Amino acid sequence: MPKEVLCLTLDTNSAFQYQWKVWHYMGIKAPENINRKLYQLYAVFINSFVTLLFPLTLIVNVFLAQNLQQLCENLTITLSDSLANVKFINVYLVRHELDSIQLILRRLDSRIQTRGEYNILKSAIRKAQTTFLIFLRLFTVGTVLSVVKIILAEKRSLLYPAWFGVNWEESAFKYAIVISYQLFGLIVQALQNVANDSYPPSYLIILTGHMEALEIRVKALGNHADGTLKVSLTAKEQNDCLKELNECIKDYINILKLHSTIQRVISKACLAQFVCSALIQCIVGLHFLYVVDTADYEATILSVIFFVAITMEVFVICYFGQMMSLQSWNLTYAFYSCGWLAQSPIFKRNLIITLIRTQRTSIILAGSYIPLNLPTFVQLMKFAYSTFTLLIRFK
Repeated sequence: MPKEVLCLTLDTNSAFQYQWKVWHYMGIKAPENINRKLYQLYAVFINSFVTLLFPLTLIVNVFLAQNLQQLCENLTITLSDSLANVKFINVYLVRHELDSIQLILRRLDSRIQTRGEYNILKSAIRKAQTTFLIFLRLFTVGTVLSVVKIILAEKRSLLYPAWFGVNWEESAFKYAIVISYQLFGLIVQALQNVANDSYPPSYLIILTGHMEALEIRVKALGNHADGTLKVSLTAKEQNDCLKELNECIKDYINILKLHSTIQRVISKACLAQFVCSALIQCIVGLHFLYVVDTADYEATILSVIFFVAITMEVFVICYFGQMMSLQSWNLTYAFYSCGWLAQSPIFKRNLIITLIRTQRTSIILAGSYIPLNLPTFVQLMKFAYSTFTLLIRFK
């Protein structure tokens, strides 16, 4: 397939089409061809009615807890929901950065030259979209289970412990209103959370894909199609290789810009994720060891589910952050592996300058401090294990 056709059929921005649909519905950014004033009114309504009010009902209920068990249950849910809203607000604050990412990706897409590069990026797009769909299915199951729980309950209960300031237990009408609001709010918050949790790994996946595509282009410089070195080059071939190297260097600069933009976009959200994960793990440990009755299977299962869910959210980010860092090393090796022996002095000079920069490993830092990689996840698990061990000793 010709290069022009490959470029026309590839759009790595499509990897985030599901997230953008959610953000359009949630008032982050107006879709094209829509009345801006009406959209602004809609955005104010949906975010005042749910994003602000829904967590407020949970926060108030924390202060009304009657015992340690209620406090632990309410805190776990409230912290999780508050984290989701913090990440959602962060998306709103960095929405212009997300637009700049789209421009960078279009420039990188236009550089696709071979079927191998095309296949790598198509695979990255599918992987990013699958990440969103997996989170969507998980949150759908959680929402359905919450609804099933109140359907099977012997007496009236809420989807989640919350304060509404009305006596919903004795009034069927008030109970219907409260449950309807909770269900609507839960669906909206779940969609927000799906987008919040899936967009950081999705951006890392696409960044890694473009690094891998550039690796293929760089390795092809001065080499035969089968990867063997060209021992001699004509003046025209040297000039063509120099032009292609300069284009690859521009691609590398765009990848560095993409990396720094993604760093600014997800840094604060990932830091909030780490802090909240540590807090929830401590609360779940306290709840599980000190409060939950061994016969209270529902509370026990709920504690385990929250612990696993919050842990998996961190693992996904750390895993794809690790894959991106490893690919940055592969890209460095690709510059070393290109056919530079028979090249012109200018080619070698540009290559050496580029190699100096590539020695610095590309890594995303949460809060500009905590690296997103698997060693960080291991440290988090060690912290959770140490906390559980300490609690068991004091029990």
